[in-house]
Amino acid sequence: MGFSAFIVSITGTDVRSGDRQCGVGSKHVVYVMKVINGDRSWLCEKRYSDFIAIDNVLRSKFWYMQVPKLPGKKYFFNFDEEFVDKRRGELEEYLRALLQVACFSQSDEMWTFLTHKDSIVGVPPEMEEENQRHAQALPMSP
Repeated sequence: MGFSAFIVSITGTDVRSGDRQCGVGSKHVVYVMKVINGDRSWLCEKRYSDFIAIDNVLRSKFWYMQVPKLPGKKYFFNFDEEFVDKRRGELEEYLRALLQVACFSQSDEMWTFLTHKDSIVGVPPEMEEENQRHAQALPMSP
């Protein structure tokens, strides 16, 4: 067991179309994650393919460690509300299991997965005022 600087929960899902082409149709599920790191928090969005990518990277880099099992891929009826909610819970468990192992939770790859600017969509409403106070306290870049 290890210590993670991150606390992650998947707070919601959204079925979208048109962001990226993904085979036959362009419809896909986005998982909205609330990430907390110390006194800062943010929301980021990930697709199942993003979870596959981090899983593959961690398995390759840490080949000598047992990586938690990623929930399986489903090719048909994967937009069913019951299935999406079940997968949301399984992905949250998967992330929490990863974050309990020091070499995973402290890796550059996990940091990038949770902080990459392209996936950050905002801050949780309950943290917005606090995050604005932190931003005001930071020196302005020229």
